[in-house]
Amino acid sequence: MEISKKTSEKDLSMHIELHHREVTDLLGDAPKWLIHSGSYLLYIVLTLLLTGAAFIRYPDVVRSATLIDDLANAEWITANTSGQIEQFFVENEDFVKRGDTIAILQNSARLNDVKRFIRLLTNVEQYYLTNNTNLLRDYNFDLIMGEMSDAYENFTGAVRNCMIYDDYNFFAQRNTFLQKELSILKKESEKNELAILKIEREIFELSIAHRTEIEKNRKQLELTYEGMVNAIRSWESKYLVRSRTEGRIALGEVRSLLRMVNKGDTIGSVISNNKGEYVARMQLSQEQIAGVEIGNPVNIRLSKYPEHTFGILTGMVNSTTFVPYTMQYVVDIRFYDQLLTTAKKEIKYELGLKGEAEIITSNRSVLSRLFNPLYSLFRKTTNEKNNQ
Repeated sequence: MEISKKTSEKDLSMHIELHHREVTDLLGDAPKWLIHSGSYLLYIVLTLLLTGAAFIRYPDVVRSATLIDDLANAEWITANTSGQIEQFFVENEDFVKRGDTIAILQNSARLNDVKRFIRLLTNVEQYYLTNNTNLLRDYNFDLIMGEMSDAYENFTGAVRNCMIYDDYNFFAQRNTFLQKELSILKKESEKNELAILKIEREIFELSIAHRTEIEKNRKQLELTYEGMVNAIRSWESKYLVRSRTEGRIALGEVRSLLRMVNKGDTIGSVISNNKGEYVARMQLSQEQIAGVEIGNPVNIRLSKYPEHTFGILTGMVNSTTFVPYTMQYVVDIRFYDQLLTTAKKEIKYELGLKGEAEIITSNRSVLSRLFNPLYSLFRKTTNEKNNQ
């Protein structure tokens, strides 16, 4: 009985049907090679996917709007500090030369006093070379110099010391008295030999003191002169808006007086007749600039010229500059082939040429993108355990 029971259970297990007969007739029987080799195919497919993920790469990019300038053709004039425009010295479309003053921002110094003082500096320079105090007679001691007042007062004190010492002429008067006394004593030189030596020593010491005082005044004048020149340069760079090139000026929206401008705001541009050196500029936030490095490749798609027809411009990151007022970074991009696109078409430059720049910061594989977060999480967990 037991043997027959086991035989019946074995026959029953061999006749178990996984599907109804109708379903089996419809789908057909599974191929035997698939049943035996399915696991190997799965391993092969996974291997191919991982290999492809290791070799297939796609870039990380930073995108932002960009404006293309011709450095030889257009120079943007910007404010060096925040404030109100007090006066324009040129009109729109005027021709300006390199170094010409375009405008001045409101400040505590009087412009006419500053101009007068700069003219006086020429006489002071001549005095330093000749010791002729007549060159200092026209010096103004009551100019309103604003932020330069400290340097102006120090310089004025040095000029005053030079004039006082020369006007009172202490050395000449004392030397005259000693020379007369010496000539009297020499009439009876044998009797007054000791007195003569004493007078001659006083004359010598007086001469040394005179030269020492002159050198001290000259040194003080020299030091305060350098401080004054540096103060003027700092004032000019802060409040004077100047042209750095030659050409015709095109003033922007800031044309009216007493118009507030912020540091870095564009006041206008100077357009010259020279062309050929192009640069693209874009502004990035602190989050965007994190992966950007000098030398990163850049692709620029121009707004006016469709990519499918004209192609794109290619270049590289040339420099990055932080602008404190806007809390952003200005990125300069230089082109590999000027304005020649990937479609071998030359783009004609025009003022205000803009587009979208795409900085390629890295070129990583798909596999690294999958495993790097896991690796970072593993290291973080390990460090936390070690710190406990």
